[in-house]
Amino acid sequence: MGNERSIAVFGSSELREGEPPYEDARRVGALLAKAGYRIVTGGYGGVMEAASRGAVETGGTAVGIVSRVFPERAPNRFLTEVVETADLHERTRQLVERADGFVVLPGKSGTLAELFWLFALHRAGCLGLRPVVIVGGAFRPLLRHLAQEGMIEPERFDVARVVDTPEEALEAIESFLAGVREV
Repeated sequence: MGNERSIAVFGSSELREGEPPYEDARRVGALLAKAGYRIVTGGYGGVMEAASRGAVETGGTAVGIVSRVFPERAPNRFLTEVVETADLHERTRQLVERADGFVVLPGKSGTLAELFWLFALHRAGCLGLRPVVIVGGAFRPLLRHLAQEGMIEPERFDVARVVDTPEEALEAIESFLAGVREV
């Protein structure tokens, strides 16, 4: 994988071109690729396709981590590399291991599972200093409530930021990783 840093992008597999969250994911992919990051996704449609598409359309690379659990699903056409895994656990592990940071866009239960897995890894000391940037105001009240109820420790937010736009997502990734380089 060379010296190029990678950012894993998580989000809904059900979004379609033209829908605002799809276009946000496409913009995230484009901005990250222009800044020199490789995009890593789960390899299928929706946010995964959009982020990969944005990266490739701007001359970047997009790695898709797919699973044999979904033989009926084809990887999206915007991937520059496809890595096949045996199951969903290995797929998620590969996504986390290959990434220097994470961007989480709107999604459903799978996206929430991935986000909370990142929080659990951080709590266990396994995530290290890798940023988790969450795009979308809908996440704010949920995370605030869970923190108020003691279900997420405030220290999880030393690596996590909630932002509203793709541009803010890039800024948060860049700012965090620049600070890590200085340490």
